Amino acid sequence: MLVGRSKVIRKIRKFINIASRSKNCALISGETGVGKELVAREIHKQSIRENGPFVVVDSPSIPENLFESELFGHKKGSFTDAKQDKKGLIEEANNGTIFFDEIGDLPLFLQTKLLRVIENKELRRIGETRTRQVNVRYIFATNRDLKEEIKRGRFRKDLYFRISVLKIHIPPLRERKEDIPLLIDYFIEKENKERKDHKIMSKQALIKLVEYHFPGNIRELQNIITRAYEIAEGREIREEHIEFEEGLEEKISKKAFISPLELFKDMVERGKNYWEAVHRPFLERELNRREVKEIIDLGLKRTNGSYKGLCKLFNICEKEYKRFLNILTIHKLK
Repeated sequence: MLVGRSKVIRKIRKFINIASRSKNCALISGETGVGKELVAREIHKQSIRENGPFVVVDSPSIPENLFESELFGHKKGSFTDAKQDKKGLIEEANNGTIFFDEIGDLPLFLQTKLLRVIENKELRRIGETRTRQVNVRYIFATNRDLKEEIKRGRFRKDLYFRISVLKIHIPPLRERKEDIPLLIDYFIEKENKERKDHKIMSKQALIKLVEYHFPGNIRELQNIITRAYEIAEGREIREEHIEFEEGLEEKISKKAFISPLELFKDMVERGKNYWEAVHRPFLERELNRREVKEIIDLGLKRTNGSYKGLCKLFNICEKEYKRFLNILTIHKLK
């Protein structure tokens, strides 16, 4: 359910109406937590495909070496772990809609294959020679500037033009504060129904929430309401029941400005080591594999391809050289 009364919400509703009647690809952009998947589901729900499957491709969570099999499927015996025939996610979405969450994370080598499937409406499983027809509607989402990704050589221009026939940007919650009270009412009512209770929000608590910046957008608001509902023992959710994640806003703000070149400079010019500057953010998903690979490549250019020289450049002590190489191999960063 799309909740709100702002100009933005009205624009999104209009977009959903247009996109649900179209067969073309749609691209939804915006920060994490603004409701991109919700918009995609509404498009599917209002389309002629509503009775078909709605399949989500959670791009950031799929290991790069499994991406091709996950999308296109495989034939039994086509590789070591292929113990049986398997449909890919695109085939699973036949006669329905497939939603690519964070399309910017799709490996470059697969972008050409995806473009071909979209245009030809057919795919071939790994290990097979015959093609299979697929009738699928494609909706994509991204929290990145894909035009900037194209300039950096990390996203194909032809794929971008193909997936962005219909496009909309969803602004962050902090830019449409008039929607916050309605969202609060919606989430409290949802909790009331699920718990068979009847709690309300005090005026002071409402003011505290409206004045907050919400770096995590609607998803963060829902978590705050759920937590406040648990904490409040009486019928009223008061100001003291509203708890924000300490340091979250600062962390997300820093993430918005992070760049591989700056992290490279942090190590080479400012003395930080690889584990602190790059590896930890990578494990916490503040950096993706391609961004780390870009940092590694910048270093290798300086060391003429020497990984031992890279360790010295990245302030990694000599005894951690093997660990460093193992991690690069495991995460396919070499």
